[in-house]
Amino acid sequence: TSHVIVISGSNVALIAAVFMAVGARLLGRKRAVYPALIGIAAFAILVGGDPAVMRAALMGGLFVWAIALNRRSTALVSLAVACLVMTLANPLTLWDVGFQLSSAATAGLILFTDPITDAFANLARKLRPRRQPPIAQSPISQSPNLPMVQATALATHTRSFTRALIQDGLLVTIAANVTTLPLVVYYFGRLSLVSLLTNVLIAPVQPLIMLWGSAGVLTGVAGLSWVAQALLWIPWLSLVWTVAMVQWSAALPGASLTIAHYGLPALALTYALIFGARWRKPLQAGLTKMAGWMRFDWRSRLLGPVTLAVLAVLAVLVWRMALTQPDGRLHVYFLDIGQGDGVLIVTPSGRKVLIDGGASAQTLFNELGAVMPFWDRTIDVALLTHPDADHMKAQVDVPGRFQVAYALDTVVSQANPDAQAWRDAMARAGVDVRLEHEGGWLDLGDGAALWVLWPPPGGFQDENLDNENSLVTKLVYGDLSVLLTGDAGLPSESAWIEQGMPIASTVLKVGHHGSHSATGDDLVQAVQPSLAVIQVGADNDYGHPHDDVLARLAGLLTLRTDRQGRVHLYSDGRRMWIETEEKR
Repeated sequence: TSHVIVISGSNVALIAAVFMAVGARLLGRKRAVYPALIGIAAFAILVGGDPAVMRAALMGGLFVWAIALNRRSTALVSLAVACLVMTLANPLTLWDVGFQLSSAATAGLILFTDPITDAFANLARKLRPRRQPPIAQSPISQSPNLPMVQATALATHTRSFTRALIQDGLLVTIAANVTTLPLVVYYFGRLSLVSLLTNVLIAPVQPLIMLWGSAGVLTGVAGLSWVAQALLWIPWLSLVWTVAMVQWSAALPGASLTIAHYGLPALALTYALIFGARWRKPLQAGLTKMAGWMRFDWRSRLLGPVTLAVLAVLAVLVWRMALTQPDGRLHVYFLDIGQGDGVLIVTPSGRKVLIDGGASAQTLFNELGAVMPFWDRTIDVALLTHPDADHMKAQVDVPGRFQVAYALDTVVSQANPDAQAWRDAMARAGVDVRLEHEGGWLDLGDGAALWVLWPPPGGFQDENLDNENSLVTKLVYGDLSVLLTGDAGLPSESAWIEQGMPIASTVLKVGHHGSHSATGDDLVQAVQPSLAVIQVGADNDYGHPHDDVLARLAGLLTLRTDRQGRVHLYSDGRRMWIETEEKR
């Protein structure tokens, strides 16, 4: 369904057109650009702001701005600018599969829709039977034959509908498939044989989802809930139809083929052939011109502005890589991933330990992209504290994006069916999963170590089995120590204190996002932290952090990811520095 991959582009175009039309009537043509840009931005935010939507929003914004300036808008240039902006904002976006498929599908629509449509039209003209000359009307009756007129009109409408269905559902899909199928085969190892059929079946209902869905939302906001419910039946039925057709076509015999050993060289060669065929004439002319250019004065040409610009870009990239090299200090990032836990530890020599990751893979990858070098695609250790979605779900997608050396889990988590997706993801990527319990430790090198304090070898028996068996660790580096508690609560904390565990630490990661069921007075007294960090989502439904917990932490420097954003600690083993985003 590569045609549907870029459906966000048509949605943005529709929103821009509506806001431009309304804005032009109320504010004038030039000022109409502002409500259109606001509408596009609001749409991108409301639907989640994933890479495909952001790419479409940027392209739509450039198109609207071009209209306001009375300039020509070129789709391919807009696509390139949108991809460049997103890459500069987060270089890891380049490795986002959704972003790659969306951009490739858009490029396919731009580059191949017209040639494929023209080729189909030429073929249709050649195959169309010759029309017989019209029979002269009898002089006896000059009045039009109403049934014949109606039949002719029906035939005309049928031909128009069929032509639109073939063009939008089939030809446009072929154009998108030209550039997306190589990526699909590369990433998923399968080639769909029914994608064209699927798109023909679902393409006609896609506009209904956006148009009637928007109408229902606006009607509901206006207070007419019963009207909104009636309107929303149309997009709901369209979505049901879409899902049903996708599932039905995917279940057909021979719906897809398994393609093995299609690696990066094959992918590059495929795209070279595709774009070479698309631009064969300009390439031939360019090669001829280059051959003539190389015959004379090539030294002075190499020293021109283009060469200097390329060298400048290379210099920036080299310096950025140099500045992102390990600096000989231990770094701990409490990532701002919403309502959940996600901690990245980077050792002085650059080894990386990822603890949990929250519920949204895209949010986690954005956070990792902000603190890791754009060229670094490795995670040395992926540690799962326990299989709750707000800790585990995003980490399921980590092996597909990063090369993970090995992962840490517990016996209790391994027995939980909720962790099956995590186990499957690690197995598919060939990641060795090691089970840890109280008494274990991990040498991170450079004098840094991660001590495993909990759970006991046989697990801790409690009615809240998952939380109380969180994999609790203590990071130690010189005089710095960080206690990472997962979602362990008061029963586990009491056991630590009774057993005299070495939980005293410089930094305390507050348990269970500041829930009243964790971080008791006894724990705070035993840990004696200088800093407490609460990973919590803004305006969450749980009321975290609880007032009782904040009262227990009174007098301590307490940082919260819902207020300060990402919290960054780094240390040379003697001193500790703290950086925050200061969100508000």
